[in-house]
Amino acid sequence: MPSPLSPGGAPLSAPPLDSRATRLPLAAAAAAACPARRVLATVAAAGCLACRFPVTSVLVAALVAARVMRGTAPELAHRWQWATSTTLDQLVHHPLGVLLGSIPWVTEGPVAPWVALAGLAVGGLEYTVGSVATFAVLFGGHTGATLISEGILGLRVAGGQLPTSALHILDVGPSYVVAASLAAVVVLPGRHRLRTVARIALVVILPAMTYGVVDVDLDSVGHIAAFSLGALAATVPALRRRADPGHEPAQEPLATEPTTAPGTAVATHSEP
Repeated sequence: MPSPLSPGGAPLSAPPLDSRATRLPLAAAAAAACPARRVLATVAAAGCLACRFPVTSVLVAALVAARVMRGTAPELAHRWQWATSTTLDQLVHHPLGVLLGSIPWVTEGPVAPWVALAGLAVGGLEYTVGSVATFAVLFGGHTGATLISEGILGLRVAGGQLPTSALHILDVGPSYVVAASLAAVVVLPGRHRLRTVARIALVVILPAMTYGVVDVDLDSVGHIAAFSLGALAATVPALRRRADPGHEPAQEPLATEPTTAPGTAVATHSEP
């Protein structure tokens, strides 16, 4: 088919494509895809971090969720706090529920410092000895400190030093978990920088956590017990071997086949 001619007799050609018109939609699509890629990368990084530090991730998520509940449903949060308070009566009837359920509640002050302390203490311990050992240390420290502090409170009430109403005070929070984990990180032979930061944090928070120990305050007694139990756990040889950055598991020597020189007869024995 003959090509169309211009009025001057020259063949007509298709109008040239505007390169800017083609680049602009592509640039807009790429710009729109960048935030999506950033979100996906952030989600993937958070997922990897949660898989690497599951105990720390669960604790931080629980602290944030508890604070959100306090802001959005304060009455429900108030009921949950009292339902999970580690009083002697509730420890007797459902100990596991109150020991675990009492940890996320921060009743006074902002939650951000506790999230930071949990990341340092529990995250540092999990990085040093692994997730299973970390949960054993922090839950053992939390349980032991709770039983010691509540037990001393019960003895004081039984001795007439405190009224019976003292047995029903609200006792919740992550402080025993943080104290036990932080003390373990300080005592264990872990990374030098991590131990240095943990020591600084311990020096900063220790006066506030032990302020009422002279008056045998419930929280102060529990904090001292948690620090002591965490430090004691750090002396366990199995944990110290896991925390030692220079420790390598011993390798068994490989079994080798016996060799004989060429032409040498090998004696064999057979049962009659």
